[in-house]
Amino acid sequence: MLKKIRSTFLISTSALLLVAAGCKKGTFDINANNPNQPSTVSPNLILSGALKSAADLSVGNPGGGSQSGNDLFNLYMGYWAVSGDYIPSSALLTYNLTSDFGSSIWDNSYPTLENLLQIDKYYAATPVAGANYLGISKIMKVFLYQRLVDIYNNVPYSAALNGGANNFPSYDNGSVIYPSLVNQLDSAVAIIKAATAGADNPGATYDVLYGGNMTKWVTFANTLKLKILMNLTQSSGGPAYIQSKLTGLTTASFIGTGADATINPGYNNGAGNQQNPLWQDIGYTTTLSDAGNKPYFRACSYAVNFYKNTNDPRISLIYTVNSNGVVQGRAFGSTLGGTEHNTTISGIGGNPTGATQTSGLLKSASQGAVILSSTESLFLQTEAVQRGYLTGTAAALYQSAVSESFRLLGVPSYAAAATTYTAQPGDNTNFIASSNPIKTIILQKWAALNTMDPLESWNDWRRLGIPSDLPISVYPGTTAAHVPYRLLYPTSEYNYNTDNVNAQGSINAITSKIFWMP
Repeated sequence: MLKKIRSTFLISTSALLLVAAGCKKGTFDINANNPNQPSTVSPNLILSGALKSAADLSVGNPGGGSQSGNDLFNLYMGYWAVSGDYIPSSALLTYNLTSDFGSSIWDNSYPTLENLLQIDKYYAATPVAGANYLGISKIMKVFLYQRLVDIYNNVPYSAALNGGANNFPSYDNGSVIYPSLVNQLDSAVAIIKAATAGADNPGATYDVLYGGNMTKWVTFANTLKLKILMNLTQSSGGPAYIQSKLTGLTTASFIGTGADATINPGYNNGAGNQQNPLWQDIGYTTTLSDAGNKPYFRACSYAVNFYKNTNDPRISLIYTVNSNGVVQGRAFGSTLGGTEHNTTISGIGGNPTGATQTSGLLKSASQGAVILSSTESLFLQTEAVQRGYLTGTAAALYQSAVSESFRLLGVPSYAAAATTYTAQPGDNTNFIASSNPIKTIILQKWAALNTMDPLESWNDWRRLGIPSDLPISVYPGTTAAHVPYRLLYPTSEYNYNTDNVNAQGSINAITSKIFWMP
């Protein structure tokens, strides 16, 4: 198993100190006097640091190693395999998860949530002046809490972030948290829309997502709301609830073509911890040697075969051609030796040298971190229209979603290429002639979100069972009938919040479901 140490780069020293102070949830009073940090940190510094941390969590792998963050989800969803040139980790390859798997997600999310809470406290007495900041804070807290629920189900929520007053927060059911998140987004939108011209605005320097453009923040909030709601399609009462919460919104209310939500605090190649988080994880060092995880993660034959069978031009932009000039994958858990060395099995990213380029998953160390792409938004809208939750033309939205994926990866003449691609016969690509439109939407969404948002793909599989033939590990001794349903609570919770985490009962990563799963 490959492990590495990752440091964290934030916009400012003040923001760095605040984030570092929040290293363990519920073990300290975040407002206590500390001679090593300022008693009051400006909200603009907090915001830039929190946005950077959110990018690390949603795009990168802040825990390092092969058992952390998004890397796990890419393995689960048939996108990635592990290299045959390393000693295999039987725990990883047989889904024998422990509390250390993915623990960085939890251990980095709550400090970021605590930092966002400081924005709320800063403007508690002056909400009119702080309207824009307060709206952004609400939106980003929802962004992080949704991820926690989708990964762990029940989590500390209503009693969380009260270190000093309550060091041992109880857990809320995911089914209770979700409606609250939707309401928080509605509140955030209302706050932003009611903001006066004189309200503080973080501007381009500190709002490293939208540069202080509050109209775009509203669109992001609406899209995040749609993302949450669509997870409820198979839950009891879900369709009616979804319909009611989308009242008044149209397809124009959400992220559209060319409007990816991209965080960039000034990524550069000056130091490893200043690079784009995906580049830092599976790309290259500052001297263009392989980054720590680059040689460990390889193309999975399941996804490679899908792209080949559908004549998909994205294949060499998602994966790197091998020494024979082709893309080749291997099965997750494969124990084949000499025929599956790294010279034969393709790497991830589509960039063979580390040189700056305009196409592929890995373009440069300074590329922005896309936390919610236009293609994901358009696929969400397509499904919502197809199910009757929104009005619109599903076929046109579907075509735009595929086209946006081609654009984001840098396919030449992407719109024309997407038209040719979707005109092919078969349910895997052709929406108009599909015998199962929902299947076609979700399969193409899965194809588009490779490496970009594997958590969303995992959500779709857990919600709908698509892809229906998602493979399990072929490693000897694997007994699981399917990939895991969730992660286990981290060791930090069992150490610091013992009674409350134990109250969640016995958790099994393979059989314990997220509340919205059928």
